[in-house]
Amino acid sequence: MKIVMAMLVTTGIPIAILAGIILYQVAQTISKDADQAQSRIAQDMKSRIEDYDQDLYETAYRVYYNFDLLESLRRNEDYQPDNSRNYDAFRDTRDLFWGMYYNSKLKNILGIYLINSKGESAGSFFSYIPVTYSGLDPGYLHSLLDTAVQSNWEAPQLQYREQSFYDQPIYQYIVPLQYRGEHVGLLVIDVQGDSFQQLIEKYNTYYKGQVIIADAAERIVYHTDVNQISTKLEEDKVAAHRMLVSVNLTKHDWKLLYVYTVNPSLILFRNVAIAVIIIAIILMVAFSLSLSFGITKPIVLLHRNMGRIQLGDYTARTDVHSQDEIGFLGNQFNQMAEQIEYLIDHDLKLQLVNKEVQIQALQAQISPHFLHNTLQTMSNIAVIQNAPEVKIICKSLSNMYRYNMNIEEEWVQLKDEIRHIRNYLYIINKRYPEILTIHLRVDIELQQLKVPKLILQPIIENAIDHGLIPSRRSKKLLKVYVKQDICDQVLRIYVVDNGVGITETRQASVKAQFEGHDTRLERHLQETSHSIGLHNVQSRIQLLCGKAYGVRFVSRKDSGTVVVIELPLHTDTIEERGIS
Repeated sequence: MKIVMAMLVTTGIPIAILAGIILYQVAQTISKDADQAQSRIAQDMKSRIEDYDQDLYETAYRVYYNFDLLESLRRNEDYQPDNSRNYDAFRDTRDLFWGMYYNSKLKNILGIYLINSKGESAGSFFSYIPVTYSGLDPGYLHSLLDTAVQSNWEAPQLQYREQSFYDQPIYQYIVPLQYRGEHVGLLVIDVQGDSFQQLIEKYNTYYKGQVIIADAAERIVYHTDVNQISTKLEEDKVAAHRMLVSVNLTKHDWKLLYVYTVNPSLILFRNVAIAVIIIAIILMVAFSLSLSFGITKPIVLLHRNMGRIQLGDYTARTDVHSQDEIGFLGNQFNQMAEQIEYLIDHDLKLQLVNKEVQIQALQAQISPHFLHNTLQTMSNIAVIQNAPEVKIICKSLSNMYRYNMNIEEEWVQLKDEIRHIRNYLYIINKRYPEILTIHLRVDIELQQLKVPKLILQPIIENAIDHGLIPSRRSKKLLKVYVKQDICDQVLRIYVVDNGVGITETRQASVKAQFEGHDTRLERHLQETSHSIGLHNVQSRIQLLCGKAYGVRFVSRKDSGTVVVIELPLHTDTIEERGIS
């Protein structure tokens, strides 16, 4: 930029002075035309449009002379003046419209009609009815009523219709009617579109002039180009390319604009002067840019990639072709983008999925049947023994739910998980006294190791409810023990029962579900607590520890089941990565 500015100062100033003299003369001529246009539009055209609007308003206001008609509109009843017959009502309405038509200063009215608040015709008059006319269409009447509703029944609306049942373009003057503080309907006056256009366009005398009338909502109600009618006014865009005269009309906060193009001969003369300056500037800029392009291009590309990052495209990378400061900046940007992409696509998504699976697992583990049976056991013991063991059962149950409710902890010491299982097994042992034999063995040196929370109860609960209780064996045995594999750095937790086992079909389905294969049985398996317990534990372990770990099981029908939970022996590194 400094090189460009230096070239402009040394060679552009002399050329700019010469071109400035020419531009000044052209600007004086353009300014004179603008003053004349301002005077013509602000006085003559504005006055004629306001007179026309006043004539329309006075014509429409005559409807307020008939209070009986307004009262019938307010009540949504048929109009019957002085409780007379319908013929008198028709004649009275016809006389009202005839009076409005013949007493109006406007001689180009095609029709006048009333619409009640239900969108129904309440009377009409037409000075011109073509052969194709077949009555007022209900949908057409409702569209006029919607126009008033959208404007909150405030000011009259002027609306252009290129197609009408008069077989010619028309302008509609839509007047919301109010009586006793209520909106009772609309009065619509249809006038010839050509006559209104001729009234305005006779003031359009400048080159490619366009007359625009916009309402308070900046909707164009009149335009020299009829295709622009009903579109949104874009005043700034128009004024940037042409001369603009803007005048506020007195009523309704409407705006009158006149846009015209400067005389082409003046534009040509001005453009020659501008072209001289532009050519000189282009030559200077081209020479200076060739010097600075090699420096600025990498910065521009880096800026674009930063914009992509800001918009959420974390795959943006910049090409680095140098080893200077710009190249160093590009390398740093690429490293930053890679780190952001990794954090967004991996860690954050993993944590969200982990939280969702954890909540689902906790919800699945709270069994209403288990709680009911436990409370029933407590009640029976209290009645029969009166009741020292009730306190212990209550304490165990309280500890279990306190452990379950603390969902913020994803990793706990193995001894805490074993303590939770002891509470659960104590309650189970009271439910099925002298039926179950339970062996729980964990070496002291393993109790300090970290394991994912709440991974044992679903599996042990499945083993008891679906394996041991349905079994007909007289001796029902459940074993839980823990071993560590120093060589493979794996901690294994074994849950063994001698229950009814799992059928081969069910084993294949559960294993397919573990591997992520969709089967027709998967939906059914997810609806059973046996599948949910294993699936939730498998999902949480693999999310927290990786795909190399999880749940394996071996089962034989009528012989029992062995479930093995494999976990990493050293979990500190996992916690430090922030996955937990």
